[in-house]
Amino acid sequence: MSMPIDKKAYYSMRYPKGSKLRLTEPIDDPYTPKKVGDIFTVSYIDDALQIHGSWASGGSIALIIGKDSFEVIE
Repeated sequence: MSMPIDKKAYYSMRYPKGSKLRLTEPIDDPYTPKKVGDIFTVSYIDDALQIHGSWASGGSIALIIGKDSFEVIE
């Protein structure tokens, strides 16, 4: 019998506070669009598995795990 995975804990370890992420595909948001290459600094991951933090280009739109495309750079 396998143990259930705590996805929030897993992603919190994978993307700890202070991690730098870079977009590999744009985010088409009408209020704060983000382009490929924009840099994001992680603050925390919520229960809906959204990564919250701040963008170097300004704004605070969250990244959605499994929807948005990004890579770890630090």
